Amino acid sequence: MPELPEVETVKNDLKSKITGTKIVSVNALWPGIVKDTPYKVFVKQVEGAEIIKVKRRAKNLIISLSNGLNLLVHLKMTGHFLIAESSAEISKEGKWLKAKNTDLLNDRQNQFIRIIFYLDNGMILAMSDMRKFAYIKLVGDKELQTFLSSYGPEPFSPEFTEERLKKILRAKNIVVKKVLMDQSKIAGIGNIYADEILWAARVHPLSVSYKLSDQDVKAIYQNIKKILKLAIEKRGTSTSDFRDTSGRKGTFGDLRNVYRRTDLPCPECGGSVKKITVGGRGTHFCPVCQKEVK
Repeated sequence: MPELPEVETVKNDLKSKITGTKIVSVNALWPGIVKDTPYKVFVKQVEGAEIIKVKRRAKNLIISLSNGLNLLVHLKMTGHFLIAESSAEISKEGKWLKAKNTDLLNDRQNQFIRIIFYLDNGMILAMSDMRKFAYIKLVGDKELQTFLSSYGPEPFSPEFTEERLKKILRAKNIVVKKVLMDQSKIAGIGNIYADEILWAARVHPLSVSYKLSDQDVKAIYQNIKKILKLAIEKRGTSTSDFRDTSGRKGTFGDLRNVYRRTDLPCPECGGSVKKITVGGRGTHFCPVCQKEVK
């Protein structure tokens, strides 16, 4: 699932490429991608509206329109936005037939187009989603704020201090990885970056969060910021399905230390990276470098 760095990458792309454009028309090859609003109503509300702002909150994209409504988008497991010239052609099955950008044509992950927005600047905004889990909701400002209020602080926000993290970690008797991935506690961290953050902090994913030392908390805090910042600079991780709006892979995957590196050498000690399950998610760590705090 795209996490904070991937969604931030998409947000930055969309912000620079589609802000100020008007949605001329919409074509859903799979109308089910639109949730909670009848598709015909959705089209009527969206067509003719100008895109005035693009934001991110946690793993959500928010595209604000000139009519006071917002497109609330969650990419889920395999969703990603793609931008191309209006001369591009897409089949009824959602495959690119013609495009100047060869990444759109040649990468299989880009061949599952579910909805297309035609913009007045001669571009199209399309979403590819192999598993059909991604969604787009049309919501007003009040409904949007209610929805977003359930999320914890953003890792780069002023309110996310080391002291705030300490309170979050020591509030409950659960393992630290579960805390990092709890969106109501900290927004945007998922499986990939939780593994990488804990390895860099030398904290075992099964360590009981409230028993972590001040030094452990400090290391986790510093590496949350360091690793997420680096992942944004590298335009995310594409070890699975994620692609940016040009259909290209992010390169943070080249810098992974433990995530999806089961039985490979730990870059620090040379021991084997191990995999366990935490909260139903595959979890990667080095048993030598990361000692469990029980």
